[in-house]
Amino acid sequence: MTVSIIALLAIPGVAAAQDQSADGWQAMSYYSFQVPSTTDPLQTLVWPDVIREANAYVTTELKRPLGGKNALVTALASTYRDGDRTIIVSTALSRACESGANDKGAGIEPSTCPLRIVTIENGKVLTIKSDTGCYTDHTDPDLPAKNRNDNSYTRYDPAAGTISFRTTIGGRDVPSCARTYSLK
Repeated sequence: MTVSIIALLAIPGVAAAQDQSADGWQAMSYYSFQVPSTTDPLQTLVWPDVIREANAYVTTELKRPLGGKNALVTALASTYRDGDRTIIVSTALSRACESGANDKGAGIEPSTCPLRIVTIENGKVLTIKSDTGCYTDHTDPDLPAKNRNDNSYTRYDPAAGTISFRTTIGGRDVPSCARTYSLK
């Protein structure tokens, strides 16, 4: 576990906020878990059960070998540092997601997926909160032009002790994706 927590320093955005705008919203970064890691906190602390479940489904149900890789599980994540405390907010695209419409006439919609907020202080995991959150495809040049900047965002308010979450699709906020989570 110590190695995993030390590896937090390798996650983009831990040392300094990434893509954070003047109003404090930070675009979530995209991660793929197909290459197994024993030092990636997202794989070892946040989503190990989801990765195991996906691997078991592929090998047991689909009868496909993974060849040393993990099944396709991806995540969006933001990381915040507040003194000795690190906060990771992440949503994972997995079989547990509820996806939107999937036909050629449907517009792009976010998937509702597992969301976890992990708080680590002085090298120890203090809390893991679980809920659902919206997951959007990361920037993809194959998407229609209006959807190439779709993203999920987080904002940490240290004074209020909250993490806010929102998602934009086609340049507009998706009201059903807006949530605020208390870290207290």
